[in-house]
Amino acid sequence: MKRVLEILIVLLSISIPILVIFTIPNIVVDKKVVINYNEDFVDKYYSKTIFKDYTDDIIVSSNVDTSKVGKYLVNYKLKLGIITISTKKYVEVVDTKSPIITLSGNKDAIVCPNCSYIEEGYIASDEYDGDITDKVEVIEEKDKIIYRVSDSSNNKIEVVRNIIYEDKENPSITLNGNEELYIYKDSNYEELGYNAYDNCDGNITDKVVVTNNINSSIVGNYEVIYSVSDSSNNTVTVKRIVKVINRKTYNYGSGNGKIYLTFDDGPSYLTSRILDMLDKEGVKATFFVTSNVNSYSTTLLRAYNSNHTIGLHTYSHDYSYVYSSTYNYFSDLERISNAVYNITGKRSNIIRFPGGSSNVVSRRYNVGIMSVLTDEVVNRGYNYFDWNVDSNDAGGDSKNSYNIYLNVVNNLSYNKANVVLMHDSPGHEATVEALEKIIRYAKDNGYIFSNLTEDTTPVRHGVNN
Repeated sequence: MKRVLEILIVLLSISIPILVIFTIPNIVVDKKVVINYNEDFVDKYYSKTIFKDYTDDIIVSSNVDTSKVGKYLVNYKLKLGIITISTKKYVEVVDTKSPIITLSGNKDAIVCPNCSYIEEGYIASDEYDGDITDKVEVIEEKDKIIYRVSDSSNNKIEVVRNIIYEDKENPSITLNGNEELYIYKDSNYEELGYNAYDNCDGNITDKVVVTNNINSSIVGNYEVIYSVSDSSNNTVTVKRIVKVINRKTYNYGSGNGKIYLTFDDGPSYLTSRILDMLDKEGVKATFFVTSNVNSYSTTLLRAYNSNHTIGLHTYSHDYSYVYSSTYNYFSDLERISNAVYNITGKRSNIIRFPGGSSNVVSRRYNVGIMSVLTDEVVNRGYNYFDWNVDSNDAGGDSKNSYNIYLNVVNNLSYNKANVVLMHDSPGHEATVEALEKIIRYAKDNGYIFSNLTEDTTPVRHGVNN
């Protein structure tokens, strides 16, 4: 009996643990899980025996936030009647991605010799920390600059900007005045000046070497050569063309006792009054017009249909524009030519220069340009007219009709073609008032009125520029 009892005790000591193993489950989890932030957290756990799977009965409590780096605890509980089974594990959310440094400017920076590099800027950003530019460490060495930064998870990055000390850029020379100048034969060439600048050396005007081959006693084209080198031996050379030309003389016109009344700068509200008076007296005149034709197209057409001559005076009448270059002058002349053509249906080739061909104001904008223009307009088929009787209605007598009258009649002559300068632009009421007296005086003294035509011998001034 005793032996049987002993055997029974042994069997129980073996079977009870085995029974526990196969009937009471435990919870199986990974004790530690590491994931990158913003990565999906997939929790893995289970509990089962050979008889039953208890996984779905496990209660999980967790505060895992994968959007924030940190260490989180996950608890697991399984209740089986009066028995509670529990375990836990840790989930660590980490940031393993390095930040980024973006350099402004060039990664290989060119710096003038003996100069210091001026920082062009940089930006540091981290996918987790955001903007961390203020944490960048900048280390300057002789031929490079090192930019280093670490994020809050100690991920690091280093970027290098290479500094290359060299100057391969040529300096520049800027000429005062125009690149093409005109001087009269036997006159002296006067240098208009220049400025030289280098990206590394700054102002190097005093290093410019100027040479020329000008011989003003011989008509022709010459060169003024300007050359300068910087401290790195980069060299630039520019040229100015100087043309030596003959001086032109005044043409007073042949003596025929004719009077050519000419009106500049219109049309305007005064032009209709002038046309009324000219029609009444049976006198033809010439109108050198500007862009005002657009506002007074009906008046212009009336003058044209009444057989008055429509001349071109430039569109803008802006001296600084039309006399700055031959291109600008002819562009402006073409605009007024087209405007007149669009109204009258006929091209005009009779012109007058603003200020006349003898003007000197054009020197402010282009030395010698009048000598070129007076030839070139003729080459292009235009006929230009100046004047030899000035009413001074654009000067000190603009408001005095009696003085305007005297300025004209006292300068008339039977021994010349009398080309009279007057204006029909706004503000010249005194001109209109003087006009009838001028016409009466001329008729009473045997003068004949006519308008300028392509066949009229032009009256021209001497060119002073």
